[in-house]
Amino acid sequence: MENKENLPAHLKQEVDEAQKEAIARMEIEYDLRNETRYKEFFSGYHPDDVEEFIKAYSGRKITWINWGKFYYEHNEDHQLRFYNQAQMCLWQIQQKKLFNLQCQWRAEKIKIPGILTTIDFRYWEYNIKQCTFIPPITQWEFELYMEYLQSEEVEIDPAEADFEFEWQDFVRYSEDYNSVNEDSELIIPLWYQFYDNRMGTDTLMALSDKRGDKESKYLKTYYEHINRAMPDEKSDILKAEKKDTDYLSVYNQGVIEKFVRTYEDKEILKYFLSYEKSHKPMEFADELAEMAFKELRELSEEVPIKSSPDWREALIDAWENYRRKQILKLLPLVYEDYLQKQELGISYQADETKEISQEVEEWRTAITKGRELLMEPPDFNF
Repeated sequence: MENKENLPAHLKQEVDEAQKEAIARMEIEYDLRNETRYKEFFSGYHPDDVEEFIKAYSGRKITWINWGKFYYEHNEDHQLRFYNQAQMCLWQIQQKKLFNLQCQWRAEKIKIPGILTTIDFRYWEYNIKQCTFIPPITQWEFELYMEYLQSEEVEIDPAEADFEFEWQDFVRYSEDYNSVNEDSELIIPLWYQFYDNRMGTDTLMALSDKRGDKESKYLKTYYEHINRAMPDEKSDILKAEKKDTDYLSVYNQGVIEKFVRTYEDKEILKYFLSYEKSHKPMEFADELAEMAFKELRELSEEVPIKSSPDWREALIDAWENYRRKQILKLLPLVYEDYLQKQELGISYQADETKEISQEVEEWRTAITKGRELLMEPPDFNF
């Protein structure tokens, strides 16, 4: 065998680890065969079975030593993840209060110190923990949210429990509210719908968007000026607006099928169609079901699954119900921690929002430049 010292570093490491594992297994087996404390346990079994058990046990014990810590920490992380999700759920209370203020501010019913443009609400969406112009979470607000989570109709949408969800998307939610009919389903967050039904605040989305309309005029003026001044940039934008079916890629289903039908023989076409039909793209329900399976299979406890004509929906519902129950158990602890921080005057650590801050600055600049082009003062007094 080639000298170990002449092996590449990664192979040398593998050899070292294998030697250490072999030595550890030998030590475990020696201990099991010779320590008096094990003899009583093995006395009732056949010697051949004992020997087989010892050899197999040494391998299992090495596995526990090598991987047990990982799975232990993974389980701990699993609980921490639910605690973090419970924290994000608690701040949905403040997101709804901020959204209601945004509706009134856009309608010019109220003024909010520090709010100059509609994009500022997006900034505070990402910095909701530092938003001081919203009153602190009260006990009745917390109890209302707990009641919301305890409703059997509630779903813990994975999207609503991460930092990418757009809680202050006024344009999208107001358009949805004002155009919905009996046959369509609202895209407005479930928590917003629950709150509005209890508090009668859904009509805030029916208020006129006076401020947004004014901003649109200035933004349109500015970007039309930019497009006239820089035609190259405009042409690039137009190029980017080509249809999705126009791009050349083996992953573009329309393009690849057209190519195969044109240039391949009938046998390859037959195989192509059979293969592609068997590997259809994942639907959103497939993705959620896969997420549900990965999380549920790691649990040691049993999770009930209700019958459903679609197994994916049954799995997703079981997952969402499990997550909801875990968050419900942790929310009181999260709220207690929140109250303690409030009482002691401890502020939450600010999140990294450099990109959002830049977006706000660019939005404000576009508005003031647009006002200048219309021969108006470059401020926000409009």
